[in-house]
Amino acid sequence: MGKNLKYVIRFLAIVLFQVLLLKRIDLSYQNFNYIHIFIYPLFLLLLPFQWSKFLYLIIAFVLGISVDLFYNSLGVHAFASVFIAFLRPYILRLIEPREGYNKDSTPTLFKMGFAWLFIYTSILIFIHHLIYFSMEVFSPQYPFEIILRTIFSFIVSLTTIMLVHFIFRPKS
Repeated sequence: MGKNLKYVIRFLAIVLFQVLLLKRIDLSYQNFNYIHIFIYPLFLLLLPFQWSKFLYLIIAFVLGISVDLFYNSLGVHAFASVFIAFLRPYILRLIEPREGYNKDSTPTLFKMGFAWLFIYTSILIFIHHLIYFSMEVFSPQYPFEIILRTIFSFIVSLTTIMLVHFIFRPKS
């Protein structure tokens, strides 16, 4: 299968899984509506190291706006996606292994190992969720709500993303 076709299929699968299944899961209890499962940033996390920053930002925008269309969220997912796409090179530099990255490689469990992948995923998913919920609430009057939504959604989303890594084990 061609490399680009693989990414198109992965994009469609992750977006459809997000908007058709995960959007419908309601983990709220009475007035406690702080858990939302977002795995669509996984697509951005699995993109190759060597792709250009500009292409990465464009893909992040398309991914986010695709999710926004189904969530009726007016660009909030797009903003959070583009934000982590912008930060990704800096995070990669921050957690770069001693031997460096293979420029033709992708950040997968198979190639990078569990510890590195867990740290990489945790940092970017936490930032994504913090930005998303800050923009969704968009009020400094509710910092406690932003923090609760970020933490609870981060835990559930990270767990789900790591399970996807273990189940599907993408090699590239």
